[in-house]
Amino acid sequence: MKKILAILILLLGAMPLVQAQTLEEYLVEAGENSPTLKARYAEYQAALQRAPQVGALPDPEASFNFFLRPMERFMGNQVGDISVMQMFPWFGSQKAARDEANYMAQMKFASFIEAKINLYHEVRTIWYQLYLNDQESILMEKELEIMKTLERLALAKYKTAPAGGTSGAATPARGTTGGASSSSGAAGGGGSGMAGMGGSGGSAASGSASGGSMASGGSSMSSMGSSGGSSMVDVMLIRLQVKELENQILIHHEARRPMQFAFNQLLRRRPSMTVISADTLLPAELPATLSLIEDSIRTNHPMLKMYEWDEKARESQLRMAQLMGRPMFGVGLNYMIFKPRTDDGMQMGGENMVMPMVTLTLPIYRKKYNAAKKEAEFSQQAAIYQKEATERELFTELENLLYQYQSSVSRINLLEDQVTLTEQTIRLLTTNYSVSGTGIEDIIRQRQSLLSLRQQQLQAVTDQNIAVSAINRMIQGDN
Repeated sequence: MKKILAILILLLGAMPLVQAQTLEEYLVEAGENSPTLKARYAEYQAALQRAPQVGALPDPEASFNFFLRPMERFMGNQVGDISVMQMFPWFGSQKAARDEANYMAQMKFASFIEAKINLYHEVRTIWYQLYLNDQESILMEKELEIMKTLERLALAKYKTAPAGGTSGAATPARGTTGGASSSSGAAGGGGSGMAGMGGSGGSAASGSASGGSMASGGSSMSSMGSSGGSSMVDVMLIRLQVKELENQILIHHEARRPMQFAFNQLLRRRPSMTVISADTLLPAELPATLSLIEDSIRTNHPMLKMYEWDEKARESQLRMAQLMGRPMFGVGLNYMIFKPRTDDGMQMGGENMVMPMVTLTLPIYRKKYNAAKKEAEFSQQAAIYQKEATERELFTELENLLYQYQSSVSRINLLEDQVTLTEQTIRLLTTNYSVSGTGIEDIIRQRQSLLSLRQQQLQAVTDQNIAVSAINRMIQGDN
């Protein structure tokens, strides 16, 4: 059993730390582990504790007085007194202070919501970029296999090609045209590369000498006659493309590391952990109509809500400043302690006394109260202007995002047609090459074009999903 456990531990230790997760699971993990979100939420919780503080009454005051020598009074000798006083702000001051503190706390909560939706959008964006990088790598790896297959085909055609060229060897002398053909074949016999380049000329001469009955099939005979004319140049051109693809694949593999590092940092986990991207990313639809999106931004966006709460807080601050300029009053009791005294042989007094007290503040220094009201008014105006400016910025951003979305939709539709036509072209060129051995440059060029179009398709779908994610970030709010 010990050996089995040891083997299991070794196997588990050797397994890579990969956990297949969906995007939603990544978002939950990011939200639970983000120190920024925790800090913003802690700030909100701290702001909530302000309301009980500012809304409470001032602490009552108690004083104790003792006379070093009893003071003679009619009621007896006063030893000392004890007084208790409770001050009360003007009516409504405490409610205004509580309202201001609650509104400020709501501002902190809106800031927390903004940090959350920004975090989620950042996670989605990097995840989509990882998907784009991975899918481009897969495309290039598939293209690399196709180019290697094409290389083997070109190499096989080169090895099976006659040294002197097929057309020159098979065509007898036919007067002037035949002589030109023979001359071409002789020139081609000097090297295999020249045979491949001159194969089409020999087949054309052969086709022209075949008579009127073969005129309609001259082009076909030209292609067929050069079947042995593939040269080493074709192989080298393909190998150049293979090297380029291998280099691009390596670059994409290296580019994944910083994106994976950034993604893991957002989720607050080890940078070396592998991030699993999607196998397929479908085009995304807009979350709502334009009018509903605009209405949702006006009502739900946390930045706008934050300035709304700020405006309400400044309104409460103004009301509190006005009320603080009014008198405060206090109610208390004074308990006086007496000792009996003897006067002319008679015992006088000695009974303790309770005296109610009322006090009132006199707010006669008006400058500070007027300044407090002006401060609240200017702060309220600032909040209104900030909200208006932020709303304009948000709608400008929305317009750009809608343009990006529509541009992606147009590109996706156009690229789909272009990919279809390019694939048909490649099939025709490949068929022609397998028969005639010519046109490898066109095949390589079209395959490069097809790879570029498919990469553009991936880019368009990725851009579309990122744009929709950004629009969702603007309308989600605290939902």
